[in-house]
Amino acid sequence: MQREPSIEIAGYPATLIDFTHRAVGVSLYRVSRLEDHVDRGTLLREDRVAEPPYWAHLWVGAIAQARRLVEAGSLAGRRVLDLGCGLGLPGIVAAALGAESWCVDRVPAALEFAAASARQNLLASKVRCVLLDFMNDELGADFDLILAAELVYDPQSYRALCDFLDRHLRRGGEIHLSDAFRSDAASFFTGLSAKGFEGIREARREWEDGRLQPLFLWTFRRSG
Repeated sequence: MQREPSIEIAGYPATLIDFTHRAVGVSLYRVSRLEDHVDRGTLLREDRVAEPPYWAHLWVGAIAQARRLVEAGSLAGRRVLDLGCGLGLPGIVAAALGAESWCVDRVPAALEFAAASARQNLLASKVRCVLLDFMNDELGADFDLILAAELVYDPQSYRALCDFLDRHLRRGGEIHLSDAFRSDAASFFTGLSAKGFEGIREARREWEDGRLQPLFLWTFRRSG
């Protein structure tokens, strides 16, 4: 359910929407009329244009991850990383399930939206928002669960992302990835396998632009 815009966040008009699955419900701020901030004509005409605010789109991979977190149950006592969090839906849901949740993104505006949603849900004490580019930076922490919703899309980032995930996952932890087939992720999965991770996948579908979008939810654990 979408409500009327009530505040401005990071210079964008913000609309509050509701996410509910089973017995868990949270509210999430998103950019109102996101299409007004994407010049499709320029994207088609120009070779070099400013990157559209991809972080502001509520990707189906994030929705599917949030649903699976709810289905898995309590995360009390666990530290969870929502990497490349964008609007932060999985991270907010993880906090609602009891986790110490870190929402991490390289875009400051994304973190402002995630922080506002955490406050809206009275979860500010459980959600830590951190500005970070996994291509160049590290966190001084490790995690029981790392979430990455549709983060595997740029082949130039695959090696750095594999290294980051390997360094920041605790022994016995899991990596949850969503893949909505927007790019060829085969070499990324090969890179994770080379680091000793084994993955299983689950097929799901979520509504996007009036149609059901197929996707895979992956779970990776260290072998042995």
